[in-house]
Amino acid sequence: MRFTIFIILLITGLLVSAQGFISYDYFSSSRMRETPGSRLGSGGMYLVSGSYNIPLVVKMHDESRSTSWAINISAVFAEMSNKGESATLNPGSIINSGLSIIHLRPLSEKWDILASLGGGVFAPADEISAKSILGSGGVIFIYRMNDNLSLGAGGGITNSYGPPMAVPMLYLSWQKKGKFSCRIDMTTGIKISASTRLWKQFHLEFTPMEVDGLTAVMKVDGKNKIYSMAMLQSYLSPEYKFTDKFTLFARIGGNWIRGVSISNRSLKGFFDSFNDDDKEDPYFQAALRLSTGIKFKF
Repeated sequence: MRFTIFIILLITGLLVSAQGFISYDYFSSSRMRETPGSRLGSGGMYLVSGSYNIPLVVKMHDESRSTSWAINISAVFAEMSNKGESATLNPGSIINSGLSIIHLRPLSEKWDILASLGGGVFAPADEISAKSILGSGGVIFIYRMNDNLSLGAGGGITNSYGPPMAVPMLYLSWQKKGKFSCRIDMTTGIKISASTRLWKQFHLEFTPMEVDGLTAVMKVDGKNKIYSMAMLQSYLSPEYKFTDKFTLFARIGGNWIRGVSISNRSLKGFFDSFNDDDKEDPYFQAALRLSTGIKFKF
């Protein structure tokens, strides 16, 4: 099974207000396989994650467009309970943390530019070193097709595979507002969702598909490798808004597949991850995923 590591950008709506979230996610235990008939043990996982966005400069041009600078701070701690062979293939815990600066600026009536630069620690909790620090940056040119659809493309640079390398970057944001709102988002990963506000304080969202993941620089047989985990999930998420600054949310759904890939931290390792068609990456089967958390603004 093939998975791609996405370089992520913040959605532009976050650049104009100080806001963040803290959440706890639980994954029930499921079997790990390499092919449909194989067995590589089993494993579950929990995640504690948080993010906070700090606007530095905001100049509004109209209701939806602005020139802005912002800082984002994020952190994820994952603890895995692996059994059998899966315990040797996966680290016991992972830390993903980052600090990024983001700039958004209109170029014309239809075009915007979105740029980001940042870095952070991506490693098993017991293997943090200077080699665990990964940096990335990118520039995307965004074209506003209409009030609902924005498309963009650009390029970025990352040292995830050792030497700095350039990678293409894509941006897609589509939303349809009304009593029932729909959204397709490729700005912080991949997410397709539909939502409605049942009453003033209560909001309900259904997400049939969301893709996210974790990355770590880890040692395998004395060599630095890139460990990546990609997760495909669906869930129902109720939210209750206590005040304009505090919202409680929950999620219940399934994590349909949790794929694992380990590759050499080199340019050759990057290209081998795409060219080795005979390689089967291990994966965890479907599992229950439960989440709870808070959203806040200051």
